[in-house]
Amino acid sequence: MSDSGIGMLLGQLSANLLWLWFIGAFVLGGVLVYGVMKAGHLKRSERAQLDRNTEARQRQEDPYKRPT
Repeated sequence: MSDSGIGMLLGQLSANLLWLWFIGAFVLGGVLVYGVMKAGHLKRSERAQLDRNTEARQRQEDPYKRPT
């Protein structure tokens, strides 16, 4: 067997590990993109509940705060 390219420079094991790094980075990037896309979207009812909870917490922490 003859090595060529990066395999010859780094050795066969290092070349395989480099490919694993690229594959791992690609998978991690895909997971992050999926998470960002899912995190930004709430249903209308979920958004309304979140707003009510936020207002209730603000009134609890500062009872003199006027609703806007």
